[in-house]
Amino acid sequence: MTAFSTASVDGRTWAQGAERLSCPHDLRRLHSLRASSDAVMVGATTVIVDDPSLTVRLVEGRNPLRVIVDGLLRSPPSSRVFDVSVAPTLVLTTGMAPRGRVDALRRMGVEVVEMGPGPRLNLGAALDALGNRGIESVLVEGGGTLTWGMLSSGLLDELRVTISPMGLGHGPSLLEGPGSPVGLELVSHELCECGQEVHLIYRPSRG
Repeated sequence: MTAFSTASVDGRTWAQGAERLSCPHDLRRLHSLRASSDAVMVGATTVIVDDPSLTVRLVEGRNPLRVIVDGLLRSPPSSRVFDVSVAPTLVLTTGMAPRGRVDALRRMGVEVVEMGPGPRLNLGAALDALGNRGIESVLVEGGGTLTWGMLSSGLLDELRVTISPMGLGHGPSLLEGPGSPVGLELVSHELCECGQEVHLIYRPSRG
């Protein structure tokens, strides 16, 4: 499983009033990863803040299954990711999800699966559920809490980070959450075609 994020030089992924961090080349890199993945996964905060469609648009390729990890089902039904006319969407939530919102999403054609009493999902069980559906490759696009949860639980194979030439000073971090530090090994680095961003590939240290 791969996680991909674009961050400022101070490790922030978003801040109110900031322009987009990714250059056009970085966006195409992201869309290529989407096109090569069976599923793309984000958390509720990403849906609420960014309202992404999570589809493949900048390169040729198929749309992956869109998976929303949302233990309390905070994501608004009006979010673009719930338009199943363009790509299928699966919501992984818990028994604490509001019943009215579960029913509303199901009427829209969104698949909603309740996993455990809540409020947090077991991420390992979530990946097992995807594996049982034949999902072999998952791209995690964040945010920082979901990415850290995957990394700190030993579920990530690869972390890709593009460093944008911008300092934000505030906003959510690339990785956020409790737990012990995780060592990473830098396996690749390259200057982006724009000449201003650096794309880094890490793998968790297993030793």
